[in-house]
Amino acid sequence: MAARDDARACDARCEGVRAASSACDACGSAQVHVSGVREEIVYLACVNRHKAAHECDGKRARVGFIDIRDFTDGDVVRDYRFLEDAGATGERAKRWKPTFGETSVDGGDGARENGGGRGGRGGRGRGRGNDAHHARRALDALGAKCAERGVEVRFMANGMARRRLNTTMHHRKRDELFWRCEWAFHVGDARVVRVDDKVSENVTLADVYAAHVKALTIETEDKATVAAFKPTDADENKTTNDGENNANASASTYVALLEQFDTPANAKRWHAVSLQQTLAQALRGKVVVEFPTFHVVPTLRADAFVLASP
Repeated sequence: MAARDDARACDARCEGVRAASSACDACGSAQVHVSGVREEIVYLACVNRHKAAHECDGKRARVGFIDIRDFTDGDVVRDYRFLEDAGATGERAKRWKPTFGETSVDGGDGARENGGGRGGRGGRGRGRGNDAHHARRALDALGAKCAERGVEVRFMANGMARRRLNTTMHHRKRDELFWRCEWAFHVGDARVVRVDDKVSENVTLADVYAAHVKALTIETEDKATVAAFKPTDADENKTTNDGENNANASASTYVALLEQFDTPANAKRWHAVSLQQTLAQALRGKVVVEFPTFHVVPTLRADAFVLASP
């Protein structure tokens, strides 16, 4: 209370006189001076003299006790604004999700290093640091399962769009990967992207592709623009052998491609994908960022996509 009283007294000295008949506390002049603490500064020299004499920084004390009998409308407004600022700070803190180390940042009885388990009186002992550690371990485990199948997955930093969208998971009981897959159909100058949130690695790509083409045909008004993507008998005869696959390419009206990473942006290379393969077979030996995106291109435009060396 004493601190708040001192602050209020400081404000009174800073504001000078309210009435024209009063003198300024800083210079003794009958001219009314107003400080920059609550109102606009009139005379800078007067305010600076007051700050030097009273060691005042010119800022109003925002916290402290005020007796209810001394409360004014101005105090209510200032406290309301203070609470608004505190609420805005809390909202900003929710949007900012830092990644800490492996040790919990709680520091209380419930905090435990490397997370997990019950922490005694403090509860489970899971702080933000432990949550980040568990998420990192889960990604490492998922990456290890992909590596077992010959797929190198590169995870992006938290907050990146592709990281947030990734729904790929490993079913531990069945030891089976379920991938998020994107299909980018190059229709004219545009790309129509269709998504599968969870596709089993044992599913044949042709089955997934056929479902997307059917839905795309229904949704598109100009059927001629998507006619090239319809599966043909030649597609069913494609094999995984590169020579035979290239021989049948002319009979097909489209090609499915997977981007090769670690190549210059102005010299991209692409892997040709046979839709008669399972998803696991198509991804084996490939590098994907978070999840695979299959580009489906009409054969007439396929020359613009340079294939990677076998």
